[in-house]
Amino acid sequence: MVKKNKSLAEYLYDNLQQNHYLRKLVKQLFTQYAYFLFQAKWALDKKEKTDLLKFADLLSKAQSNNGASECKNLALKIITMLQKMYPEDPNIDIVRNTVLSSLKNYIPRENHGYIKINTVDFLWDEVIDNYNKIQRKIPGQENQTFIGDQDKIFNSLENSINSFSAPTSMGKTYLMKKFIEYKVKTGEELNFAITVPSKALITEVRSSLLTDLVDNLSEHSYRIISRAEEYALDYENRNYIFVMTPERLSNLLLDNNYLRLDYLFIDESQKATEMDDRSIYYYEIIDKVQKWKQKPRITFASPLIPNPDVFLQLIDGSIKNNIRVDESPVTQTKFIIDRYNKELSVYNDQTKKKQHLCEFTENAIPHIVKMITDVMKGKTQSLIYYGSKRDVMSDAIVFSRQPLPTIESKELDELAAYISRKINPKYVLVDLVKKGIAFHIGELPIDVRTKIEEAYRKGILRTVFCTSTLLEGVNLPADNIFVTSLGNGKKKLSQLEFLNLIGRVGRIGHSMIGNVFLITGEKEKSHSNLSSYLKYLSKKLSKEHLSVEKALKPKQVAAIKKSLSAGDLKLSAVTDKRNYDLLRKISLIYIKELNHNQEGFTRKQFKKKISDDDETEIFTALHSRYPDELQDDVNFSADQSNLLMRAIYDEQIKGFPQIFNDENKLNVEETYQFFLKLAHIFNWNLYERKFVHADSDENIQHQTLEDYAKLTLMWISGYSLKQICDYVIEIRERLDCQFLDRLDQSRKLVGNINWDTIAINITMNQLNKLNFVLGKYFLKVSKELSANSIPLDNNWYQYLEYGTSSDLRIWLQQNGYSRESSQYIEDKADELIVNGPFGPLISNRIDDANDPDVINETKEIKVNVPEIFN
Repeated sequence: MVKKNKSLAEYLYDNLQQNHYLRKLVKQLFTQYAYFLFQAKWALDKKEKTDLLKFADLLSKAQSNNGASECKNLALKIITMLQKMYPEDPNIDIVRNTVLSSLKNYIPRENHGYIKINTVDFLWDEVIDNYNKIQRKIPGQENQTFIGDQDKIFNSLENSINSFSAPTSMGKTYLMKKFIEYKVKTGEELNFAITVPSKALITEVRSSLLTDLVDNLSEHSYRIISRAEEYALDYENRNYIFVMTPERLSNLLLDNNYLRLDYLFIDESQKATEMDDRSIYYYEIIDKVQKWKQKPRITFASPLIPNPDVFLQLIDGSIKNNIRVDESPVTQTKFIIDRYNKELSVYNDQTKKKQHLCEFTENAIPHIVKMITDVMKGKTQSLIYYGSKRDVMSDAIVFSRQPLPTIESKELDELAAYISRKINPKYVLVDLVKKGIAFHIGELPIDVRTKIEEAYRKGILRTVFCTSTLLEGVNLPADNIFVTSLGNGKKKLSQLEFLNLIGRVGRIGHSMIGNVFLITGEKEKSHSNLSSYLKYLSKKLSKEHLSVEKALKPKQVAAIKKSLSAGDLKLSAVTDKRNYDLLRKISLIYIKELNHNQEGFTRKQFKKKISDDDETEIFTALHSRYPDELQDDVNFSADQSNLLMRAIYDEQIKGFPQIFNDENKLNVEETYQFFLKLAHIFNWNLYERKFVHADSDENIQHQTLEDYAKLTLMWISGYSLKQICDYVIEIRERLDCQFLDRLDQSRKLVGNINWDTIAINITMNQLNKLNFVLGKYFLKVSKELSANSIPLDNNWYQYLEYGTSSDLRIWLQQNGYSRESSQYIEDKADELIVNGPFGPLISNRIDDANDPDVINETKEIKVNVPEIFN
């Protein structure tokens, strides 16, 4: 049946991609582009090139509701491939300009020597383009225009509730930052919060905002805050921009009942769909702000998700303010290096099939090896992804042993010196960066990761080996990405994670096309085989579901109901130990919502499977057993709080231990005993099983706690990371080879990685773990001691958070200095610190500090907190 009211354009475009001749041309283009990239013999005849340009122009103007995005993405792919192959061809330039205009992309364009003939058509096109540039100007930005549907997304940020998904390269975080900047610059007095999934992204977003806002912060009384403790500093700021992880924002809102937000941006909101107990903080934040009389405007932003409306269920499932953008401003070409079938192929996005290029014969191998070698030796910028840090580090070291061109670079020498100073001279990364190579793993301190990212953006580093830390949203201008595995630690990359990963190549402002090299295993049924890659490339993304919804299967709900009805917060009836931590956090959110009679998303999911009578039974059982201990903090359950209050009442815990004993040595024994008490009170054998190695024998558990005591004391007493690493290296070499690694997991890192580097990696990993795990327990203890009017003369929560017991160094870090820079300033306090009327101030002599880190940090801090300078 013929559809009525269908335009001629819709008829034309509905089946354009199925055009036989177009398919033939595209297949030829993919093949010849591959040969071009591999530096083999390639050629397109004049007619093929001309017809491809005509099709690109036609496809870019697609108007059909069915497949317009695919047409436009194909047009972009055709034109970017052709321009790579023929960079000086003026005919391609002309069509490229037309295609980009059709795709609403008005970025500055090069003109390779052609002269426009002032025909009526050309003049009219120029008038239209100039008009569109003006109309699509980003508010408050000089000479910057929206690309594609960015304007639609930007305008949607004003909605009371909003969710959008877009390709990885669309610049989602960029748009939210620009929206905040616009509001600040226009003088609106508001509080903003933007959540990011990692501390590394806090640094990136915070620095970007500071750079772009400069004088506007002080002019309009704004301050950017990334830690809850910074908010407690009273500088009479009226307005705040909070850049935090969900955990930090949740704690901030919990401890500051009168704080209100006007805008809340949940970046990388797909994290709320992951089966991980960290996803619960998103639910916790939404629960808190939903109780406010004046609610903030909330935006969820995610990459690629086909159903962005899923996040609106957290607030109101009937609201449909969501945008899904499928058109990408950049494109990728995917190659498959099939080690099992010994075949090299290119993936055709139009047919969704692989195209054979060549077999790994003796004749073909040199071309393939040369291409990969040229790529990885630095002619372009590359990322190499691995599923484990062991493979990342090992292969980075192996690659560095290959014959590489000598690099004389002051910047690389400075980066090497920085890593040596921040971590340790014995760390293998120091030598790697001198050769233009680096690795990017979770153990690295955030400031070191940031320096690596900055060096990569500047083109100083051209090859970076990385793990899934790259999935956290870090924006790096890569030309190529090599995917060596579909693994992600002990898990497998989901299709969404995989597509997000390969979307890291081809970035706005760097290159409009990136190359993806997918490398299979050598065995037919390897974890990363040909069929797995093809499935992830060709299959449509499935709709996402929130983690609470996925976790609460009937069996799990029944087990949780059985436990809670008996007042059992340990959830003894839950047999699914794989998701125990997530199910426990879900239960704690449910209990909190039930206790406050709040109809949050989590409670709604439970009520699908339990009755009102069941809820009454649960409520009665919990209040009977824990009448005063039901928690608003989902990090803790009432059984833990009950034991902590008893311990304080019975004076088993009178405060935190002293850092040094009577002999002025680190107070290891008392700290170890304190940790034993915490392990009992908070039931770490159940709730922190991995942290204390609960499945191991008692001796290993006690040794682990003693190791933690030593490391914690070194950290909070102010030892530098370099000093701590030197200590760990010496202990592991001379006295105890399993220090900080009681399960001997470091054996997994043997091979190409030297023992000093292994010891340093273990140290950094354990410090991260201590900060993440112990931090929340120290905070709980400090709050409970304060609630019982017990003075905190040594607040170990602060000491752990800032890595020092010095009040001055803590204050400096709360205002934005790094741990190391705060040490430098304290060492020179006589020169750099002056007494102000209300506390210490920093002398402007700090601008002449003999430390580049201090100088660079001072520039940002003067923008954000000018009040602390004299």
